[in-house]
Amino acid sequence: MAKKPVEVDAPDPFLEALSRGAEWILVNKFFVAGVLVFLIVVGGALAGWVHHRNLLAQRSALAFSKAMRVYKGLTPQAKEEEIENAIKAFQSVVKDSPGSRWSRFAHLYLGKCYGRLGDRDRALREYHLGVKGIKSEKYFWPQWLTALAITQGSDKGITTIQEGLKGDKPFLEPYLRYNLALLYQEEGDLDKTEKILEGVNGKFPSSPFGSEARRLLEVLK
Repeated sequence: MAKKPVEVDAPDPFLEALSRGAEWILVNKFFVAGVLVFLIVVGGALAGWVHHRNLLAQRSALAFSKAMRVYKGLTPQAKEEEIENAIKAFQSVVKDSPGSRWSRFAHLYLGKCYGRLGDRDRALREYHLGVKGIKSEKYFWPQWLTALAITQGSDKGITTIQEGLKGDKPFLEPYLRYNLALLYQEEGDLDKTEKILEGVNGKFPSSPFGSEARRLLEVLK
């Protein structure tokens, strides 16, 4: 009579690996505990930093909003002390959150305020800081670059806008070129003014600045 074969269960590789892992943890339990504590501390610190950063961003946005309310309350005939109140409000944003998005915009409005007080040097300094900080803000950067150029005067302003036009900037080009033409007009160079306006009209006919260029060309010719 043939013997019945003995069935041998094949070892489960997953269970074997789990068993070896458990043995290693038991042998190195103090090291494992130290690593876990370290990860918990680092995770807690990171979560706290993110929370703190979010709070700072919210506080900075609120401070900028308050400063803007003061600024928007200024009338064309605003007194010097009223403008200085707006300056203090924007300076508070810069002081409390240096380097933030809101502090960069605060620099720009400080430039406007100093310009209203007739302090051209301080206005230029604030504009430079703000314009440099918001270069990636394509919806805002061209208008503030133009504000800087106008404050500089036609000579330096022309160079500033020409520098701003370097590179591929299809979104910004009509606005900047139109304002470049205005600076040449201010300088008295009507030939360059007309040439730039004709270029804006020819290249961007459907743009609002294309229609503005056509209107101004009609006046100049």
